[in-house]
Amino acid sequence: MTATVTDAFRTPARPGWASLVSADPRTVASFYEALLGWAVTETDGRLIASAEGTPVADISDIATADGPPGWLVHFDVDELDTALTAVSKAAGTVTGGSAVVTDSNGTRFALRAPAPQHRERRPAPGTLAWAELITDDVDTSAAFYRGAFGWELTEPSGPLGRREWQAYGRSFSGLLPRPPAMPAETPAYWDVYFAVDDIEVAAKAATEHGGTLLMPPTPVGIGTIAVFLDPAGAVFTLVQLTIEEAAV
Repeated sequence: MTATVTDAFRTPARPGWASLVSADPRTVASFYEALLGWAVTETDGRLIASAEGTPVADISDIATADGPPGWLVHFDVDELDTALTAVSKAAGTVTGGSAVVTDSNGTRFALRAPAPQHRERRPAPGTLAWAELITDDVDTSAAFYRGAFGWELTEPSGPLGRREWQAYGRSFSGLLPRPPAMPAETPAYWDVYFAVDDIEVAAKAATEHGGTLLMPPTPVGIGTIAVFLDPAGAVFTLVQLTIEEAAV
């Protein structure tokens, strides 16, 4: 049976957490503290980052972590077992005991439950505001996430053909076909978007603190974004939102 959005999500889908695996976790933690105003504490060997008092991300050492370096997006679900079953039925793979999965194209993401109770509001600075699937196969990606979770895609827009994932009629993340400037050896991935108040100021701060600018501030459907590598080489995106509401 084809999954519907209500099978795993009684509330609208949303990216709710981000995990970073890095070869230099303390250096990158200091980078994000300076850039996003995070407060970072250590718990059970992981660095936990908070924005305005709300935990938003964790950072682990690649030597002890299960997975490749880089950011991993976690989507909040109401029923974890239901969501994991839906992944398997849609030709995805559950890769470990932690709710880390891969879609039918082999792109990693994670699921987190139970979903926290959020109210709809603009994400605070430093929080996870959006996620975007960079994919080589739009049709296969669309079929997987529609079949597993009932997510739908909007029509492509802009010169790169960006789309938005929707659930319950609300956009919560994006999809981007592999852009021409992206190196062929870079695998498809889910990108993380962190909210900032002023993208120009934040972009300057990112490079001043050791980040590498990959894409300068550029308007897209949800606001203005800029893409970077952190000091250890992980890709991330900053976004100054212009949409009226977003979920956190």
